[in-house]
Amino acid sequence: MLTLLLAAAILVLWFSIDLVYSLLMKRWCARWEAAIERDPDGVRRGCREYTVGNGDTAILLVHGFADAPTLYQRMAPALAEQGFTCRVMRRPLFAMPMHRYRQTDSAQWREAVRAELLALRQGHERVVVVAHSLGAAITVDCLAVEPAAADAAVLLAPLVAVCNRHSPLFSARVWHWILDHTLFFTDHVGLPFLPYFRDSEALPLMKTDRFVPRVVFRELMRLIARNRNRAPTFSVPLFVALGEYDEVVDNQAAERFYRSCAAGTKRLRHVAGAAHVLPMDFGWQSLTDDLVNFILTLPSTAADYSPRIAETVER
Repeated sequence: MLTLLLAAAILVLWFSIDLVYSLLMKRWCARWEAAIERDPDGVRRGCREYTVGNGDTAILLVHGFADAPTLYQRMAPALAEQGFTCRVMRRPLFAMPMHRYRQTDSAQWREAVRAELLALRQGHERVVVVAHSLGAAITVDCLAVEPAAADAAVLLAPLVAVCNRHSPLFSARVWHWILDHTLFFTDHVGLPFLPYFRDSEALPLMKTDRFVPRVVFRELMRLIARNRNRAPTFSVPLFVALGEYDEVVDNQAAERFYRSCAAGTKRLRHVAGAAHVLPMDFGWQSLTDDLVNFILTLPSTAADYSPRIAETVER
């Protein structure tokens, strides 16, 4: 009897904490939303997709978790100056109000990347995708199904696995599973941390979301699981860059993916002094130069790729 009472008390306490936290998140998120300027479509000002530069080679740039196209405001102009067409996309429903944001999912992300690549393919001799973190996981998901959609992939701090350095007792994956099955009232959470980079001058340039729907966490974990065994068949020419002080992604897992992937052309770069947000952190200029060299030395490819319907992938 005492055991049942104790279990009931724990459940009541947990539900109470969940309820109180959800109410706090709604209040704080509403306060944050009230200070955000949005365009007529509801997109946070400054976070729209854009194209810069003009060249025969097109580069699609894909942002990561809780980010926006502003992530590439340093790298995209630098690439454009080197003669590339740079298309900086915004993933579906990111930088939107929470009631819209929570309707996003990984199927939308994958299809949006695919659609952008196919659109660029229509007017350019070569198409390369540059993707950061969660964006890199989406890129792997897309190109594993349709490898001819891009001539090369550049994965910056790819989210192959989550770093467990700050996960007490259990791994980040286990903690996510526990919370995903025990939170009943909370549908979005606050991000108490600043973007993970070490260059303090980059902070004012960022437009990171302070509140993220739980569905984004759920979908990114599904993406990681879906990509887990794809390296041996991933044949797209590949450039992987990892930050020396990254505490978001598991660099060792990313290195294993790199070593196991089937790409005939591949390169691994460790960015000294940088943390997770490589397009904005220390070393971004030299990293950009390396990306240019990688792209310019890619094997010649025929530009006769025609779009086709990608096979359905289990979400």
